[in-house]
This record gives sequence, C-alpha cells and structure tokens, in this order.
Amino acid sequence: MGYPSSYRIAGVAIAICLVIAGFITLIANAPQNHDDSEKPERSVTKALATQEARKEAVNHTGTVANQIRVLWYDEIGRTYTFHDYEREPGITPDTWTSSDLPSPENGTLQKKAAMIRFLEWDGSVERMTGTKYLINQEMITNILNSYTLIAPPPPVQPTPITTTTLSTIQPTSDITPAPGMLIPTISHPCNNGEGIIQVSFGYINRQKNPVSVTIGEKNRFTPGEFDRGQPTTFLPGIHQDVFSVRFPANGTNVAWNLMEKTVGAGEVPRLYADFIVDPVSGYAPLDVRVIDQSDGGTPEDPLSGNWNFGDGTTTDGSSATHRYEFPGKYEIRRTVSTSCGIETSLKLLSVERIACTIEPVSGSSRMYQCTDQSTGDPTVWFWDFNDGFSSWDQNPIHTWKSPGTYAVSLTVSGKTGSGTTVKKITIQ
Repeated sequence: MGYPSSYRIAGVAIAICLVIAGFITLIANAPQNHDDSEKPERSVTKALATQEARKEAVNHTGTVANQIRVLWYDEIGRTYTFHDYEREPGITPDTWTSSDLPSPENGTLQKKAAMIRFLEWDGSVERMTGTKYLINQEMITNILNSYTLIAPPPPVQPTPITTTTLSTIQPTSDITPAPGMLIPTISHPCNNGEGIIQVSFGYINRQKNPVSVTIGEKNRFTPGEFDRGQPTTFLPGIHQDVFSVRFPANGTNVAWNLMEKTVGAGEVPRLYADFIVDPVSGYAPLDVRVIDQSDGGTPEDPLSGNWNFGDGTTTDGSSATHRYEFPGKYEIRRTVSTSCGIETSLKLLSVERIACTIEPVSGSSRMYQCTDQSTGDPTVWFWDFNDGFSSWDQNPIHTWKSPGTYAVSLTVSGKTGSGTTVKKITIQ
C-alpha cells in the first residue's frame, strides 16, 4: 500500500533535520585550540585555602596546579598554621629566593615562615616535590610538637563570577570567655636568694576562638597595680610561661585573678645547697657519711642533686657513705638544681695517716726503738707489743724476752680522730 506524497515529503524533512543536528553537535564538542604560548603570570600571592579552590584552578587551566604550602608561626603566642599558595612551575626549592615568599595573611598572628612544601595537584592527588627549610629543622620540630595549631581561616564562598582566588578571614578576639573556659596557671616560682622572687604565669583557653579580657576586675593582679604585663587577648589551647612577675621576697605575695579564678606563688623557698659530713676528719681508711641539708624544691619542681667525693667517685641520692682508702685533703661537693637554677656547696675533708717505725737498738738483738710518724697532731698514743706488755709513750723502747713473730699495734687519737695501724716484727 502506498503512502500519500505529503507523508514522504515530511519524512525527508525530518531526516535532513537529524543530519544537521548531528553536525552541530560534532562542531560544538570539537576540542578547542589553546595557545600554549600564553603562560600564567608568575605569582605566589594567590592563597588556596581549600581543595575545592585547587580543583577549580585545575579545571580552569586544564593542567596540573603547582602550589606551595607555607608553615607560618608566632613565637610570642606559640601558635602555628599552614597556608597554600599558587606558584609558577619553574619555582623549585633550588631556585627559590626570599623575594618569592608571599606576605602573611592580613590580620593573622602567625607572621614568620618556617618551612615551605612544594606541591603538585592534578585535581585528585596531591604530590610533594620538595621542601625548603627557612629556619633550623630542630626549631621546626619544636614548633610542630609544642606550639598550638591554629586552623586556617575559613574561606569566603566565591561569588558567581568565575575566580580561583579565595579570601580568608581570621577569627575575631572580641569574644568574652564563658565561665570556666579561661583559666590562669602558674609555674617556676623562683627565689634567687637576693631578695627577689620571680614567677611565670600562663593560661588555658578551652574555647575554639581567641577571647579578650581587658585589664580590670576580670583580669587583674593583687595587691597593688592591676596591670603586671598580663595579656588581654588569649589564644585557644594551653600556654605556659607567657609572662613573668618579679616582687620582693619579703613583700606580700602577688596573685593573678582572671575570670574569677586566682593563682599565686605562695611561699617560695630559696634555693641553696648544704650538707653534713661525719666525721670531718680521721685516719685512713676512713668511712664518711654525707647527709643533704639543701632546700629550695617544691612538689611541682623538686630538688635533684649529686655528690662528688673529690677522689674521682660520684653518686646520687640525698645521703651516702663513702670510704677513703688513702690519706689526703679532699673536697666534697653537693650540687642541687631545680628549674630555677643550680647551687653547689663544698666542704673539706682531712684524711690523716697513721705510721710508725720499729728499729733495733744498736748492740741488742731484742731491744727496739718504736717511733710514731702519724700526721694529724695526735695527743694520745697506745702501743701493744703483743707479748703481754704495752706503752702509752709516743716513742717507747721495748725489749722482747723470747724469739718469735709479734704483731705490734699503734693506736693514736686526737682532734682529727683516732685510728690504728699494725706492724709485724720477728725477734731472733
């Protein structure tokens, strides 16, 4: 059955429209020619605060995005943060100069740069291509381990106009802290023994944002002046040794009142070293006991110390016993320390010698001259001749009646102590 001619004409028209639409689609989807000679302008001042911004940069250029990530830090507030910036592909750790460093974000407290990471971003994977250290690596480790990390400021949402630059904002400190969220702390109270006490103060801010407390009833020292150099802006986290206060040791102890919480040093003992030696002199071999009498430690900052006996021997502990085998003059030292400093005390020990000679008297085989040669100025002497006889003379003459071997002992005593020595003698 045939169709009317009008239907055939309509079918041909539809086919022609489909062909034309196909050509239009191919032309619209054809790849555009890019002029590779147009290179991005050298710039390291465009901050990339989020991954979305970096993806936008990749989509905009159609190539891998090159960035740097700068570690910024604040020595006073002991905080740090990171910021990402665009860079030209030609900039590497080897070609980097100080003039390539971007300026810190407006309003940020972290204004010093410590380290730069060189990154590549392909829209899904971030790769590090190098590192540039601007300060000592040990200091960088200290920053990362002990400073408080401040999150990068949240980006402002981009306007409908296409752009790859995101503005950032810093949290405001014009916030009054909630009760119990801002706490003063104290550490390292030190009494230097010269009439001055020095105390370090810090604080704990449990809130996520910086807060402000002006000098006044909520942020003051007592007694005396309210303002002793304490901060009025408090960063999040734990901050020790933020500032210190000095006051006379014989004066009234000062205290910091912050948000109705008060801390003070209390009684601060003076750091000093002292000890007892018993005995202070004697005859070798001599056993000596030393007992620590130092002070200046606290439960939070206890004393630690060591002994040096002056004969090459050292030990720890609050007391010790040591034997001196040989005569001589010895300096015993006790060294103690806290976080406030080190103190040393020295005392002299005199170890004396007991000595004697036993020599035959000329013309006699059993008569001997016994002579004391001890040091230390003894005042008492006692000789035991080991044959039932003895003498209290300093230098006696003795005659043995029978042949044999005798252990003759001499004991001396005086202001330096007492001791005994023994000598063997053979009588024919």
